[in-house]
Amino acid sequence: MANKLFQPQDHQGNPVDLKTSAAAVTTASGSNVETELGTLKASISSKTICHIANDIAARDVLEGVQKGELCWVLDATADETVTKGAAQYLYTGETWIKTSEAESMDLILQWSAIQGKEAVEAAMAKAHEHANKELLDTISADETFVTVNGKKLYVGRQIAVLGQDDPIPDDMAATGVIFRAVEA
Repeated sequence: MANKLFQPQDHQGNPVDLKTSAAAVTTASGSNVETELGTLKASISSKTICHIANDIAARDVLEGVQKGELCWVLDATADETVTKGAAQYLYTGETWIKTSEAESMDLILQWSAIQGKEAVEAAMAKAHEHANKELLDTISADETFVTVNGKKLYVGRQIAVLGQDDPIPDDMAATGVIFRAVEA
């Protein structure tokens, strides 16, 4: 028996071409191939290209650079704002703008160059010293004892350490001791 070929036909007997379009083919997720290809194309086209150039002169002769592309220049010292090392630049469509430089990765700040340091200095000026600091450093308290220089005081007396506005506990013993925080 010879092989037979069958020609698909529609309901009126007209031949049907079985070619299809990407929009007609569905994927396992339910979308169609045309949508998936469009998503892939958009994803690829949104990636920013970053060129690598040995120096500023090599960056400046790059061909076909598009607006928004980047260039990492390994030796950017021809840029007057770069004292050593590499820098990254963004192409605006007309010129290159520096966006970062490797030198700042090892940045060492000098207090004299800090902007807004006046607020920190004002807070530091409010710090103070005590003539009896050594004694104060030996004092501690918990709910049962006050310890001064390693010696427990007020044994058997109730002790309360309170904030400035905290009320005295109702069950505070008449022989108790209260340590209250006060503003200096």
